[in-house]
Amino acid sequence: MTDYFAFENWKGIKADSGNWYRAIELLGVGGNAATFLAYCTSNPQKGLLFAVKVFRRLSKPERKTTFLEEAKFLKGCQHPAIMRIFDEGTYYDSNPFAVMEYLPRTLGEVMRAGCSFLEKVTFSMQLLSALDFLSSEHPKVVHRDIKPANVFIKGGSCVLGDFGLMKRIEDDGDDDRSLIKESIGPGMPFYYRTPDLVAYMNGTAPLTTQTDVFQLGLVLAQLFTGRNPCVACDDFAAPLQIEEIGHIPSDFGGLVASLLKRMLDFDPATRSRPSELLDNWEGLFQKVVDAAHAVEDRAFHYE
Repeated sequence: MTDYFAFENWKGIKADSGNWYRAIELLGVGGNAATFLAYCTSNPQKGLLFAVKVFRRLSKPERKTTFLEEAKFLKGCQHPAIMRIFDEGTYYDSNPFAVMEYLPRTLGEVMRAGCSFLEKVTFSMQLLSALDFLSSEHPKVVHRDIKPANVFIKGGSCVLGDFGLMKRIEDDGDDDRSLIKESIGPGMPFYYRTPDLVAYMNGTAPLTTQTDVFQLGLVLAQLFTGRNPCVACDDFAAPLQIEEIGHIPSDFGGLVASLLKRMLDFDPATRSRPSELLDNWEGLFQKVVDAAHAVEDRAFHYE
């Protein structure tokens, strides 16, 4: 059984809805799926571009289950800061696929190109809104893979995507440690580990939605300072170390640093929760907008 998957350019595939999509080119290949740029050839979405994510790891049926769970969750999710799935299907009865928003620009690219302080605060507030939504679901949802490459830019907003490592926190204590070790791997991104994920992998603590707060804190620290404070380590199971948050050049830099430190609290019990943090970041957002309005009429400028 091969895990290789490819579409020829202009290859057409039919979704369960009856809509047809025609492949244009390969966008990338991940651990479980290959993603292609495609356009819809059926009304009323004819001519619109989409990203078609096709499961390819047929040798790992347990990964197919997680792929289908991700697609099911995202198709039913209506939060604006979470990636949407518009359609789905199965290619030749073996490779399930999901038709998603095509958002080619990532937060990682924005970090390299640069953006305004207000945009950084706005992105932070939107991503916390996504985490607040996930932690309020029944059952709650843990993303586990928050990193700049999995945050996509949509105009002046950002969208959290790639839920391939998502986990629902069940009341019965559902545990996927064996799946992580045997199939998925460490269950966390290499440069965005959290103390919670390390403890869960080592079997010393249960997993909660608070791990996403810490992981987002690492991403936002990198967004504001240009450096990820997580110390690189070859052993995923080793204790986590983080460096001090660097200087944030702004009149509001001290306030941002204090909010980031609350997100990077090693103890998930005392770490601030998404709803509380969202209120604090909203207050900061209002201050930054007011400061911009004191200088000129508009706070947001997009070319």
